[in-house]
Amino acid sequence: MAKGIFENLNNRQIEAVKMVDGPIMAVAGAGSGKTRVLTNRIAYLVGEIGISPSNILAITFTNRAAEEMRSRVFNLIDLPVSGIWISTFHAMGAKILRNDIHNLDYDKDFQIVDDEDSSIIVKNMMKELNYDLKLYYPKIIDKLIQKVKGGQLKAEFLEEPIKSVIEQVYPRYNNYLKENNLVDFQDLLVLMLKLFNKFPEVLEKYQKMFQYILVDEFQDTNDLQYDIVRLLAKKHHNLFIVGDEDQSIYAFRGSNIDNIRKFMYDFPEYKKVVLDQNYRSKDNILKAANSVIQYNKNRIPKDLFSTLGEGERIVHYKAGTDEEEAYFVYDKIRMLLAEGYEKKDIAVLYRNNSMSRRFEDVFLKYNMPHKVIGNISFYKRKEIKDVIAYLHLIINKGDDYAFSRICNLPKRGLGDVTYSKLENLARESNLKMMDLIDEDMPYVNKKTKEALIKLKNDIVELQTNIENRTLLATYDLLLEKSGYKAMLEDADLIGEKAFEAERRLDNINEFKTIIIEKIKDYDVNFNNYEILALMLNDLALREEAEDAMDQSDYISLMTVHSAKGLEYKVVFITCLEQSLFPSSQSLQERDNVEEERRLFYVALTRAKDLVYLTNCKSRFMYGHAMENLDSQFIDEIDSDLLDKKGMYKPKNIVIEKPYHRESEIDYHKKIYDFVEIKHDVTLGDKILHKTFGKGVVVSVADDRITVAFKSPTGIKILLKDHPSFEVLGSENE
Repeated sequence: MAKGIFENLNNRQIEAVKMVDGPIMAVAGAGSGKTRVLTNRIAYLVGEIGISPSNILAITFTNRAAEEMRSRVFNLIDLPVSGIWISTFHAMGAKILRNDIHNLDYDKDFQIVDDEDSSIIVKNMMKELNYDLKLYYPKIIDKLIQKVKGGQLKAEFLEEPIKSVIEQVYPRYNNYLKENNLVDFQDLLVLMLKLFNKFPEVLEKYQKMFQYILVDEFQDTNDLQYDIVRLLAKKHHNLFIVGDEDQSIYAFRGSNIDNIRKFMYDFPEYKKVVLDQNYRSKDNILKAANSVIQYNKNRIPKDLFSTLGEGERIVHYKAGTDEEEAYFVYDKIRMLLAEGYEKKDIAVLYRNNSMSRRFEDVFLKYNMPHKVIGNISFYKRKEIKDVIAYLHLIINKGDDYAFSRICNLPKRGLGDVTYSKLENLARESNLKMMDLIDEDMPYVNKKTKEALIKLKNDIVELQTNIENRTLLATYDLLLEKSGYKAMLEDADLIGEKAFEAERRLDNINEFKTIIIEKIKDYDVNFNNYEILALMLNDLALREEAEDAMDQSDYISLMTVHSAKGLEYKVVFITCLEQSLFPSSQSLQERDNVEEERRLFYVALTRAKDLVYLTNCKSRFMYGHAMENLDSQFIDEIDSDLLDKKGMYKPKNIVIEKPYHRESEIDYHKKIYDFVEIKHDVTLGDKILHKTFGKGVVVSVADDRITVAFKSPTGIKILLKDHPSFEVLGSENE
């Protein structure tokens, strides 16, 4: 039975939960509790309606979201719910392909290669075709291949010479994957859809299995994902989608905002429920977001509201320069921390990664704990990929791809020429490379032969006795027998190499924790071999790891794209200038500007309490100074919701001076008061700069001066009337 399904739900959320049959579209605004609706709906279907858990499919976009959804459902239902498929699209594809990929002439023990692996394969294909890798970057070619495979791009529409490269490499790449029983991430969707289209009995099996389908973040689906869902729901039409056009910001990844319109066309009998009560933000923030997003055309109308209080007006602070903008953000954060906010409550957002540098410089200068949130994943680190490749060989010693990665790690004397001979011989004799490793290898020197034979024997021994040891013991023996651990513990390593080796040792030791956690996740009836195979499958499916922001206290710096799905008490949205945000590329087409506006909308709705918008009059970026207009998005916010500060000086309005703390140095006072200074600077004048000290003016041009300072500062170009320096007089005085 289900418990507390309707507790803490508003009327529209209850309405969405209780809609059982037919296509349903829940338009879920930012912070409107969509995960609560999804999980409570699953609990309602199982606990109240009596739907079998095995007849429910719930799809989301990240492993973290899937795990959270699964946990919430388990807490709501007393009945066993292990049969519910709650997963990402790619995890669903992997599971279906494990069962039915034999229809496409693959073996069910296929290996999944990630983005880095596929780039390496493409690189090898290009080498075989004698392409200049300095002229044609394999990673770019790989990305184009993935777009062609996914139907997002047609090769014939590409311009030469890229068109010819793709037409040559693409089929070779696909053939290599097929011959080696490999699938890439795109294949997990492409091959699943191929199964459904070519084998009606396979599609019918899953249509009968998944009587009720729920899809989260529907606005982020691509065409492949839409077609998969449409086919699965084609017979029963019991498709529940949750989405928000106003938060569709991933067109560059292939997501198609029109999929919501396609849903409305393909399932014309759909019912709609709008979830517009926000549980995150103060009302002024939501009013600002509503006032901006209304400029987008052809959207489903929705005005977010909150019962959390009106809140403060949004501050727009316009600085003189990008440096001053960064100092404003830093100093305002110091004030917020003094008022009781924690560092983890605060995020600094920007349009792209190159905009973080100024803020990093200032934060580093004053020891402000911060972290640039990026896409570095534990599972993409070299040493982790190496040990995973070793583990793949224990599962299948005929895995040539895994063998190619570790055959010379640590060094076994296997050079490129010898490796090519071994690879060619395996291809000609239709054998796996490890099958050819024996005493009869005349093309391999004695030392290398002995090392390769030892590697093979060790792998066979670990595989043979996998059920006689714990998986943890197997892992420890693997690190020892392979020599990988000894390679990192090499006492001859010094300096940076020693530090790097120590870090890598920590990582391969941390991998033991992963093994322990994974063992707990699987049924006790699985043997060690099956658990290891499932674990490797799960690890391959992991999307780029998210940084755990709750584990330490720091200011988060990130792009707005990275902030999607997160929330903070205080949000700074920076560099808000025309051509920066919205970006210069987007200004060419209305659709692109609309996506930028949705991105700004997402940025605003990350905030709970306070929002600060910042920009500057003059910015030094990409190697040159630029002066941009304020972002159009600032003007699209209702003026009564904004508190303008800094250089913004509207006519006939007295603006309150920006805050100033007595403890701050005079430099900050000059920044925040924006004292109008007109320097009479001539060639040869001495100046005193607040940071660089004394210098001599060696050039004057328009509003810029070039100043020679003592080493190590050297030559600097400054704004002529900037308040950061004073003129001492001429050099002759």
